[in-house]
Amino acid sequence: MSNTDIVKAGMAAWCSGDWATLSATSTDDFTLTGVTPQPLDKNAFLGLGHALISAFPDWNFNAEDFSENGDTVSVTTRITGTHTGTLAAIPGVPPVPATGKHVTNGQETQTYTIRDGKISRLDIQVEPGGGVAGMYAQVGAPLG
Repeated sequence: MSNTDIVKAGMAAWCSGDWATLSATSTDDFTLTGVTPQPLDKNAFLGLGHALISAFPDWNFNAEDFSENGDTVSVTTRITGTHTGTLAAIPGVPPVPATGKHVTNGQETQTYTIRDGKISRLDIQVEPGGGVAGMYAQVGAPLG
């Protein structure tokens, strides 16, 4: 399995809410940066995923332009989804009831680092108005 295949499997698991597979494709010391003010560890990443898929069950990364270079894979995404569940992705922020609004984040670059056949790091370059904050804003609940 190529590193790109590993990334695609992780993305598919996220979109389908298959947390066991997503966990199995990630190292125990996995780190996510870029979409939240502080880096997230594996458990926080899985919790964020569960919260976002619960709020946007039709989540789609709309991934394109995969580029593999050694142990890294970069991909361009433009996340879309429809807010049909309660959005409760950020601790301390009041839950946002379903609005039925369709959200489209701007283009983002996701860079995955692969180690021993698993994703060890995900760095996301978020454009202004994107990321988790962008999704909150698009459903009428701006964070700041």
